[in-house]
Amino acid sequence: MGSERLFQSILLFGATLSVLATALFIKQGNIPLTTNSSLIAQNVNEYLGPNKKIPGNPKLIRVQILINNDPSPQGVQIESVSFNNQNITLKPRDIYGFRGQASFQTPPGKYKLKWKVRRDKYIWPRTLSHEEEVILDPKDLWIQITIIGDNASIS
Repeated sequence: MGSERLFQSILLFGATLSVLATALFIKQGNIPLTTNSSLIAQNVNEYLGPNKKIPGNPKLIRVQILINNDPSPQGVQIESVSFNNQNITLKPRDIYGFRGQASFQTPPGKYKLKWKVRRDKYIWPRTLSHEEEVILDPKDLWIQITIIGDNASIS
């Protein structure tokens, strides 16, 4: 009888302690006690990109270029890339086809992006040259250019 009473007291003390700890956690995190499902289903469609100019000259736009080979085994291999007549150094291919990246800060305007790819040795011509015109608007804060094999996407 005495051990049951002790067990009930310990159980009641533990439950009270956990309720108090939960209440303190909610109070400290400024989480309202009336929040039900909003903690579980939060909005994940929020813009997480830059929302202000990069420190430095406010009239310059940051351009980031990511370079990847074609992911398929028989896909094209990138030989050279240049942006605004500046060559970008390429690294040896890694297991994901990543070849390198470069960042520039340039004023608004039109720029040439050129890249050369090498195709399979059985397909002629073996090398192809691609050229894309990149237009930087004065309202842009940051531009990312992704080159994957023959394709380039600007976002």
